[in-house]
Amino acid sequence: MKQKELEQVERKAEILINALPYIRDFNQKVVVIEYGCRKYLSPVEEQQLMQDIALLKTVGMKLVVIHDTPMGMDKFRENKRVAKLLELCGTKAIGICGVDLQTLHMTLDNGYIPVIVPNDIDNEDQEIDPKDTALEVAVKLEADKLVYLSSHRGIWRDEERTKVYSRLTVPEIRRLLDDGKVTEGVISRIERGLKAVEQGVNRVHILDGRIQHALLLEFFSVAGVGTILISDEGKLYAHEIEITE
Repeated sequence: MKQKELEQVERKAEILINALPYIRDFNQKVVVIEYGCRKYLSPVEEQQLMQDIALLKTVGMKLVVIHDTPMGMDKFRENKRVAKLLELCGTKAIGICGVDLQTLHMTLDNGYIPVIVPNDIDNEDQEIDPKDTALEVAVKLEADKLVYLSSHRGIWRDEERTKVYSRLTVPEIRRLLDDGKVTEGVISRIERGLKAVEQGVNRVHILDGRIQHALLLEFFSVAGVGTILISDEGKLYAHEIEITE
């Protein structure tokens, strides 16, 4: 093996070793993803995102995907399309219409990724915000993570928008909201994130889904690429406590 190839292999091994504490802490945890960035992605970028979701399932997470439907498109056909994209990544996925807790538990227990469109047959013409559905599902499943994927990176630290807060507690977020430091576009997700945390969800991630491998970078690195909402510092994972110490 040539020196350059050896260095590449060693680098890959180092990445896997560094990911082990994260994989340990996330194993069998329920992660609810609101896929709200579809309109910003090309077909290739969308498939890359689905590959990342499939990878998260492979390392032991229990994933649920909730998505919106572009104007003028058939909701249920779009649901099947998203599920099919996940299946093309080598994982089991199934489309579900509406929120049914028993069905969700059954699909997760059998190794599927439930792909949810908020509407069912009885209310298919009703406008239901997938952000609300994601909140509802995360609370009912007592999820470890609720992820809002959109075109927003998180809560900005500066007016120039060069860096976001990587982690904030509920009191810190409320102060920023009171001080008008949270941009209008992300407020709706922050407000729902606060409700989720206050109702038992361990943490909420605000991520820009346009960033390549945003989910992997957020979950498996110290700094991440978005903003995490937690109730208090007592909600840190073991690997985060080790880093802090």
